[in-house]
Amino acid sequence: MIKQCTICGAQFTCFPSDKKTTCGNADCVKEQRRRSHIGKRNKWTDDSKQHLSAKGKTDNLLRGTPAAQQSPLAGPFETNQNALIWTLQAPDGTTHIVRNLALWLREHADMLDGTPEQARAGLMQIKRSMEHKTKRPVRQWKGWHLVKWEKPPS
Repeated sequence: MIKQCTICGAQFTCFPSDKKTTCGNADCVKEQRRRSHIGKRNKWTDDSKQHLSAKGKTDNLLRGTPAAQQSPLAGPFETNQNALIWTLQAPDGTTHIVRNLALWLREHADMLDGTPEQARAGLMQIKRSMEHKTKRPVRQWKGWHLVKWEKPPS
C-alpha cells in the first residue's frame, strides 16, 4: 500500500495494517513524535518523585527484603527455587555437577581464569548457543565446557 508522509508529503510503501504515518526519514519521525506528545506530560512531577523518595522504604519492605535474602527458596543458596543443575567440565577434564551456578562460581573463584561474573556470563553464552539463540556457536569459555543443564526434580 502507498501512503503519504504526514510531515513532508513524500509517498512511501507499507503494509495496509501498518500504522506508520511518516516516510521513515529521521527528521519526519522526530517531528511526528514531537507533535503527538504536545499537551501530554508525565504523571509524576518532580515534587511527587521527591516526596515518594523521602518516604523511603515501607515497613513491609524493611522486614521483607532481609527475610527474602535469608529464605532458602529465594536467597543465594543451592536450594533457591530458580537454581538449575549444571554439569560443567573444567579445563583439566574434571566434571562438576553444580546446583546454583552463580553461587558455585563465587565459592570456587580460585578455579576460574577470570571473575565469577565473567565465568557466569561465558557459561550463559554457551547455554544460549546450545539453545540456538546466538548467531555464532560458542563451545567453551577459557577451557570450561557446559555439558548440560536441567531443572531439579520437584
